[in-house]
Amino acid sequence: MTDDEALARAAGLGKAWEGRQAEIAEAIAHARKLATAFPRPANEVAEPMPAFVVPAGKAPRA
Repeated sequence: MTDDEALARAAGLGKAWEGRQAEIAEAIAHARKLATAFPRPANEVAEPMPAFVVPAGKAPRA
């Protein structure tokens, strides 16, 4: 089994990948390109953007 076949089966394609090797290879190449397209943070557990904070509501007027 080739890597492409293994990835196709892992994606749930099963027998559907047969006869469509070119399309599967293109999708895999695209996924690999996207995986390397974004910079990775120096700290793997760091949050990529600041957390959003909901401002506290105003006290109801009596």
